Amino acid sequence: AEGGVRLARMKVTGDGNSKPLSPEEELPIDINYAKFTDWLMDRQKIKHDWRVGLRAIQEKVGTAIENLPDNEVLNAVKGTINVKEINYFTVKKIRDVLTSEKDTAQKNWLGQYKSQATKDWQAILALYHKDNIHLAEAAQIMVQNVQFEVPALRKIVQNCVKAQQELHRKEGEYKRGAEEFRTRYAKECAKLGIQGKEVKKELLQRSECLPSLYLEMAEALRSEQVAKACALYASFVEYSTPKAHPAGRALLPTLAAVHDGDLPTLAQMENIAFAEDAVTLEDMQSLINP
Repeated sequence: AEGGVRLARMKVTGDGNSKPLSPEEELPIDINYAKFTDWLMDRQKIKHDWRVGLRAIQEKVGTAIENLPDNEVLNAVKGTINVKEINYFTVKKIRDVLTSEKDTAQKNWLGQYKSQATKDWQAILALYHKDNIHLAEAAQIMVQNVQFEVPALRKIVQNCVKAQQELHRKEGEYKRGAEEFRTRYAKECAKLGIQGKEVKKELLQRSECLPSLYLEMAEALRSEQVAKACALYASFVEYSTPKAHPAGRALLPTLAAVHDGDLPTLAQMENIAFAEDAVTLEDMQSLINP
């Protein structure tokens, strides 16, 4: 039933308190989880002051946990235990480890354990069974889990699902952005005439065509069309500002030198272009970011 706990069977265990179940006791019953402790007290399965006994047990557990022997198996168990959350099931687990290990499971001729740690945890387990304190504690843990722990875990799961969805969305955005930048990078490399695998090396290789390119530019500047354009510009400047600017070669000295001077050979241009440290990192950056 909703809001309740279905118990297929209930069997009170303890020292001298175990007995077979009758057919009537095998029938399922519905108990509201929040009233389970009251149900146990109404049927005198636990005492009304069971919390006093539980506090006494917890004090003994706090002392006994510090006196556990140095054992590989016990150390592994202790590593998974929160001291503040030790309950009957944890105590039983530790007792089972102590009674199964060779060093702590030895008994004397009276059948008593020789290890003090084993005696202590065996006694704590007996205190749990006395007056069925372990049932009351289990009921308390169940109420705590149903009312607080399970809703908190459900909320954590919901937050994790939302976070996962958000991460999937961001992953898609990053993938699209990465593809966009790959495309832009390929276009920029194509503009520079390189593949983009080894940018610096490829750019340096591209510089091999610069000497011949410079000679072609110089030859173009020596053409008749450029000479006519220079003469027209000089005439215009002389006409518009006859006294403010010099005329003729002094107006365009670089073009005049290229036009009238001797052009260097291709070998000379290559010696200049490929001299040591002629191409610097700043030159490469200026090519990439003009």
